[in-house]
Amino acid sequence: MLIQRIHVACRLFSTASTSASFEKTPTQPLTKCLQLAVIGAPNVGKSLLTNSLVRCPLSAVSSKMDTTTRNISASICTDSTQLVFTDSPGAVSTSHVRQTMKGTSATSGDRVLQDPERALQRAQHILVVQDSTAPGAYIHHRVLHMLHRYSHVPSTLVMNKIDLVMRRTDLLPLVEILTNGQLADNQQITTKPAQIGRLGTSLSTSSHNSSHQPTDEKWKAQFRELIQKPTWKCSYNDTRALFRTICGWSGFERVFFVSSLSGEGIDELRTHLMNISPDGEWKMDEGMPTGESAQQLCIDSIRAAVLDTTPSNVAYSVQVRISEWEEQGEVLQIVGEIRCQKPRDGSLVIGKGGKRISEIGRRVNEHLHSLFQRQLYARLIVTCNGKLITQEK
Repeated sequence: MLIQRIHVACRLFSTASTSASFEKTPTQPLTKCLQLAVIGAPNVGKSLLTNSLVRCPLSAVSSKMDTTTRNISASICTDSTQLVFTDSPGAVSTSHVRQTMKGTSATSGDRVLQDPERALQRAQHILVVQDSTAPGAYIHHRVLHMLHRYSHVPSTLVMNKIDLVMRRTDLLPLVEILTNGQLADNQQITTKPAQIGRLGTSLSTSSHNSSHQPTDEKWKAQFRELIQKPTWKCSYNDTRALFRTICGWSGFERVFFVSSLSGEGIDELRTHLMNISPDGEWKMDEGMPTGESAQQLCIDSIRAAVLDTTPSNVAYSVQVRISEWEEQGEVLQIVGEIRCQKPRDGSLVIGKGGKRISEIGRRVNEHLHSLFQRQLYARLIVTCNGKLITQEK
């Protein structure tokens, strides 16, 4: 029942054009559905972008990388069209998972590494999210490897966080690099100033076509070898070396400039995806906007709040579980347990006078209330080796 409540909450974020119910009748048009994979480097805003596109805060977000540790499904239905997004973890290395995410189990660590490519296996379209403010003019080498492996799947480049860019015309030369100066239909990108928005206003037809790839036989042999392997089975150093001189991808069909935080450009991107959706049956029931359980969404929310408020060396080492989940009349009572490896870590999570754990609880309650749209109270406890840790005086 709670996931249905999430659907009601999602509809509160939608416009009047979002359908409240969809029943097939002879007079209604055929349904359309587009399955999308959202991929990119860590901390580029994939989860917030997905939330904005589906008009619901399904994915927990924080200011730290690796907030999303597995694929999360999210959908939105408008009229006869459904968009199904798979929000994926950032592309990272095995050593990163081992060193940074110390509290992650072996299974969870594998999902962090493998899920980005798994998101592509059913995708009909790929959204590659790029942080417009990030240093370096290149697409992450792990993302490039996946794009080459799934070159048959159409893709769109989404330049996120444009609200943080002072001179937006500076983004055009950057996009020229990230697209190798062209889009999939051989349209060449010019760098003359243009209003930020859909990049179609600054394109001109050209027969220019360059692969921007090395041509020596040694590189070609290495490329043929690595492209046969799933990205997560290739070493981080190998893909970095392979794409060392390659900055962009020539196969993007479109480029969009958005701010997931302010909402700028989101409606235009969503409308475009609706327009290109092919005929097909819906993959998710309209009353179930995500495949995630309500308890798992709660765990994600607690972990994100810990990441946002607690030193990284502690935040990444904790484990979160739900110890109580009880309906008391109209109120949902939740007790979340934050398990720490050391008593000192627990004291840091709680903070002096309990200030930090209070802030974590405030964020969790606000997020869950906006997500579930019902009366609830989430209480948090901190433990180490099964023993309750109390706040510092």
